[in-house]
Parts: sequence; C-alpha cells; structure tokens
Amino acid sequence: MNIFAFMRTREWMIGRRLVLIGLVLVLLYRSYGGALTGWLQRPNAERDLVITRSEFRPDLPGDKPSWIIGFKNQSRRFTYDRIELEATYRDSGGAVLQKDTFVLRHRLVPGEETIIGSPDFRDRPGATGGSLKIVKANAAR
Repeated sequence: MNIFAFMRTREWMIGRRLVLIGLVLVLLYRSYGGALTGWLQRPNAERDLVITRSEFRPDLPGDKPSWIIGFKNQSRRFTYDRIELEATYRDSGGAVLQKDTFVLRHRLVPGEETIIGSPDFRDRPGATGGSLKIVKANAAR
C-alpha cells in the first residue's frame, strides 16, 4: 500500500478529523478559557482585590493619624464593598507595635482603581509606618 492509498482510507479521515477537533479545542481554550473559567469562579477578595498603595501618615494635621490606600479590583464580574483590612503598625526601627483590623465602606466595581484617604480611629503613639493586608470583603449584590 502506498501513501496515496492510505490517504483514502477511513482511518486517515477519522484521524484527520480528530486532530482538527483537538486543534480547534486548544485554540478555543487559549482564546476564551479565562472568560469561561471566570464564570465558574466564586467571589474571592484575596484574589481579586490588590492594594496598589498603602501609606501610613501619622504627621498629618488633625487629631488622628491617617491612611492613604490605593485599591484595584482585578475581577471582571464582582463588585466589592465593606473591605476588611489588617493593619500592622511599626516604629522607626521596624519593630511591630500593634496589629489591628478596620473596615472600609467603599464600593469597588470591576476594573476600578482608586485611592482612598481614611483616618485611623485610634491614636498610634510611636508608630511611624505601617502595612496593610486584605482580610476579606463582601461581594456586593
């Protein structure tokens, strides 16, 4: 049997169709796989919300120190509000003075990037810097 006779067989036609279907499935997954898996995922604030900027300012005028916080919502589907943050306060040497949690009532729609100024609700004596971590957030309905 020569090569041209093999190309006329039923096995060749079925194999060629299977390879073509596999190629189409791979290309579809590469192009639309993220969108398809995005529809199957539930809200996850730790994955979707990113702190782009966090600056603790104890020296601003006023009674209490303040935070300047930048957020970005990387989700394509979910809007978040009531973002709970864990703040770690440090002194000038870098030692941890306090840890505390607070809630920001700000609505972040999908793809939004924003900067928020938030006064701290307590005095932080000796704190010169701090860092933030997202604990959780409610997905708005």
